[in-house]
Amino acid sequence: MRVAVGADITLEFYVEGVLQSTATAANTGGEGKPRQVVFANTALHGISANNTWYYAHIAALDGVPTIGRRFVRRVPYTVATFDEMTDSIEALRDGDIATRVASPVAGQRMSFTLTGPSGPAIPSAIAGLHLKQIAQGGSAGPQATAGFLRMGGVNHDAPATAVSLLAPQPVYSSWPLNPVDDSPWTGLSLPTEIGIVSS
Repeated sequence: MRVAVGADITLEFYVEGVLQSTATAANTGGEGKPRQVVFANTALHGISANNTWYYAHIAALDGVPTIGRRFVRRVPYTVATFDEMTDSIEALRDGDIATRVASPVAGQRMSFTLTGPSGPAIPSAIAGLHLKQIAQGGSAGPQATAGFLRMGGVNHDAPATAVSLLAPQPVYSSWPLNPVDDSPWTGLSLPTEIGIVSS
């Protein structure tokens, strides 16, 4: 779906890279860039029963085409170089936010290999690498966290993010380029070890 806002508002809908429909209206209200998208499933599907709907490959990008863009989601598999936090790798890979690893001291690390689908053939260029964790501060100890990549025996830490004491929250660490040499990612340069670090 592509939204262009200027003197007119144009909405284009694509399926598998092919334009299916276009709608244009004058921007009489002087609207700017969209800030929120609401997927009203009941109205879309014409039913009122409770259902679970699944979405995949959602990206909201400004000025960057999403046609052909794919996400490959992988999860922790085995402990790698670092195992300094309490609890086990299973607490990270079970998909349950009630199970977790903990760190009472800043600078503790846990690193791991990944498993999951390889998806379509990895293209020669990759738009970015993102690590998502669900984190929460405790009553004592560090109140921030970060992701890191371990490549060639060197840790490449993302900036730390402070986390709430009240509830778990998503924390994203992103690397648009390979931190070793600032080159674009390729299928051959992706790290085989990533991790989290308390801050």
